[in-house]
Amino acid sequence: MRVIVRLIGVLCIIAAFTMFFWQDIRAYFTHSVNEKIIQSYEKNDDKVNVNGFEKWITKTEPEKLKLKDNMIGYLKVPAADINEPLYKGPATQEAMKNGVVLVDKGEKITEQNVAIAGHRVEGAGIRFNYLDRAKVGDTVELLSRSGKNIYKITKIYDVQPTEVGVLDEKPGNPQELTLITCNDYNPDTLMFEKRMIVKAQIIEGNGQK
Repeated sequence: MRVIVRLIGVLCIIAAFTMFFWQDIRAYFTHSVNEKIIQSYEKNDDKVNVNGFEKWITKTEPEKLKLKDNMIGYLKVPAADINEPLYKGPATQEAMKNGVVLVDKGEKITEQNVAIAGHRVEGAGIRFNYLDRAKVGDTVELLSRSGKNIYKITKIYDVQPTEVGVLDEKPGNPQELTLITCNDYNPDTLMFEKRMIVKAQIIEGNGQK
């Protein structure tokens, strides 16, 4: 009987520990899965070696990604600890489970205004959750098979979800990234009421300043 009581006590401690550190655990495994996805992309390989435990924790489904068809690079924001696979649009809820996504279907990373959306998972350091740690002047890197582009953040601000003018192209202007995520969570409605916008202008493209 004492053994059973002790066992129950140990299990309760393990459960409490897991619950307390769950978001940190999820962030750790998501970073690990991201690295595996990026490595497969760089090898031009569709297969990602992710085990069932990693899938369960991260909620990603690597077998459905089809990297050769859907992944177009990866995005880094060092100041915000962001290193995420970047996929073709549109930015559906399903697509954003596995990384960050171009907003529109058919959008290309060569356009003047490249709009990229990512989830903000409260309490977990994954996707765009830490985007608010970035500041004006910080750099953003977009890496693809065409090379590496480096951008400098010029503006950070909030808009209403209906304000889609941030996606407009500005022909003749330097290329820019528009990073988009949810902001201003309302616990009463359980909704994010605004969108956080991070604008970054290109300062170096494929080694050319």
